[in-house]
Amino acid sequence: MATLKRADAEKGYFMTDSSTWVSARKEIKNLKILFKGDVFLVNTYHTLCQPAGASPGQKYASRFIDFVNSREGQKIIRTYGKDLYGEGIYNDARTPKNTTAESF
Repeated sequence: MATLKRADAEKGYFMTDSSTWVSARKEIKNLKILFKGDVFLVNTYHTLCQPAGASPGQKYASRFIDFVNSREGQKIIRTYGKDLYGEGIYNDARTPKNTTAESF
């Protein structure tokens, strides 16, 4: 965030993730998006789980992964921060597949 604010103050360039941009956009006056949406820039998060019976918590981890992957879980991810910033700060699992590069 500090680097983004400095780039704004100096009217420079900076590469940032979409979550940081959405949350800082109200404070940033001089910057605009020049390029976004390249599938190679998508920051993907993964979940891992031990095999069934490997640990006492394995079944809970598996259920959590199923929830995150569910329609309801993906909606929570997609809409998180929308009430505060006007748009969600995270993308759902479909975003990398539906992304095409955009230049502005």
